[in-house]
Amino acid sequence: MDSIGDKVAHRFLRVLAAGGVLLATVIAGSVTVAAHDDIAGSTPESRSTLDEPISTVEIDFGEVISDDVTMFLSYDLGDNEFEEIGGTTVKTGDTTARLDFDEVEREGTYFVRYLAPVPVDGHVIAGAISFIYGSPSSAGADSFPLLPFIGVALVVLAVGGWFSYRRMVAPDQPDDVDANAL
Repeated sequence: MDSIGDKVAHRFLRVLAAGGVLLATVIAGSVTVAAHDDIAGSTPESRSTLDEPISTVEIDFGEVISDDVTMFLSYDLGDNEFEEIGGTTVKTGDTTARLDFDEVEREGTYFVRYLAPVPVDGHVIAGAISFIYGSPSSAGADSFPLLPFIGVALVVLAVGGWFSYRRMVAPDQPDDVDANAL
C-alpha cells in the first residue's frame, strides 16, 4: 500500500506532466506551421518605412518556386480592418516573384501576402511582408497584445496549479465508509 507521501508525489508528477503538455501545446500553437518558414529577402525590405510611393514589391523566396506563385496587396485601415488592393504576380526568376500594383497613394501600413509552392517537395512557402508608406496606420501589424496574453495565460496556469497542488496535498477521504458509522 502506498503512503500518503507517495500518493502526493504521484499526483504532483501527473499535474506537472499535464501542465508541461499544456504549455507545449500553447507554445506549439503559437508558432507558424510551415515546412518553409522564411523568405531570403524582399524589395522593399519587410517592415521598412518608405518616403516615396511604390508600385512593385519583389520577393526572393530562397528556393525554386513553381509558376503558381501568388501575391496580394492589402492596406491596413486600422482596428483589424483591411482593404484588399490586389495586384498582378509575375514570376521573375527561379526563386523570385514580383507583385505589380497601382502606385500607393495613401500613407499607412501595407501587407503583401504570398503563397509560393515549392515543386521539389510539394510544400508551400506562405506568409506576408509589410511596409509603411509615410506614417503607419492607426493599428498596424503589432496590434495584437501578445505579451499581456502570455502574462494572463501564465497567471491562469499558476492559479490552476495552486488549486491542483492544494487538492493533491489534502488528505484522502477513505473509500470505504462503514455503513453503521452513519
